Amino acid sequence: MIRKILVVDDDQVLQLTLKRKMIEFDEQFQVVQAVDGFDALQKLEDSAFSLVITDLLMPRMDGMNLISHIQKKYPDLPVIIISGVKRKDVPNIEQVDGIIAYMEKPIAVNKLLELILSTLEEETRGGLMHNISPTMFMQLMEMEEKTCTIRMLDNGSDEGGILYLKDGQLLDARVGSLKGTEAALRVFFWNEVTVFFRHECAPRENVVNRKIQSIIMVALTAKDEEDDLASPAMAENLSPSGEIEEQNAVNSAGQTIGVTERSSLKGLRLLLREEFGEQSGIGAIYHAEGMSSVVNRLDELGTRLGFGELKVGCIEKRTGAHTFLIPGTPPSLLETELHCPVENIFKVLTKGS
Repeated sequence: MIRKILVVDDDQVLQLTLKRKMIEFDEQFQVVQAVDGFDALQKLEDSAFSLVITDLLMPRMDGMNLISHIQKKYPDLPVIIISGVKRKDVPNIEQVDGIIAYMEKPIAVNKLLELILSTLEEETRGGLMHNISPTMFMQLMEMEEKTCTIRMLDNGSDEGGILYLKDGQLLDARVGSLKGTEAALRVFFWNEVTVFFRHECAPRENVVNRKIQSIIMVALTAKDEEDDLASPAMAENLSPSGEIEEQNAVNSAGQTIGVTERSSLKGLRLLLREEFGEQSGIGAIYHAEGMSSVVNRLDELGTRLGFGELKVGCIEKRTGAHTFLIPGTPPSLLETELHCPVENIFKVLTKGS
């Protein structure tokens, strides 16, 4: 997938000159033009960019306000300033986070091209891979405990995102205006991506606090059922406390729970929704091969005590939400929210068993 750079300037002559000059690099990057800051912000919402080049003096929203918005919403996005304002009249401008160069007009186009190419090369310093499954790639990064910064471009759309990992732990992610867990969920909804890899991750706060495998499970379940991953409800399937993450990702023996074919669970979700409604608090439903040993132990215990084999198990978490364990080959887990009718769900899950 071709990377994009955004050129923001109300000077139509300059825009036309840059576009003509840069067309010879169309196999390396694509130029998208915006006439001012407002126009640029809309285009940043709609597509993924690797670089922004902006003027300072523009109508409606000037360059400094645009840069301020970029710092807040897209802090990983590098910026090159091209302006008729003398650099000495904008003190300390290059010390502003994200600004990699300041060029005075009239600019040397060849010099600008060198900056663009070097910036794009920096983005791929650790490697470039095409047609990669984001779920498999991120699972590998987690297993190998990689510290890295990964930019992904979805091969099926204009979307793209960036993920930050330290020792295999996902610290943060961004896709458009989505951040943290919501952004990671969106990434795992893509089928194939182009990956730009860097073997480093700048210090940053861990705003995810969940295992990658647990986020993948929720994303795959939602993908099968065609849920909207951009909605906050999907991210709520992974509680901020991380408790659901632990239930999703690891069984009682400390083993990673695998994900197998999920299509057989669609009927159960539809049944529960028909029974209790869309707002019942029914969350993710997925197969969990790693829970087989737990079911076997509970069956043995029930037989010894005269209770019989396990029909349905229920785990109440400290948040007050519940996880139902449903025996089978493999067993399944059903996540619910606080307001979910626990007793009624028991009746539905045990009916006919």
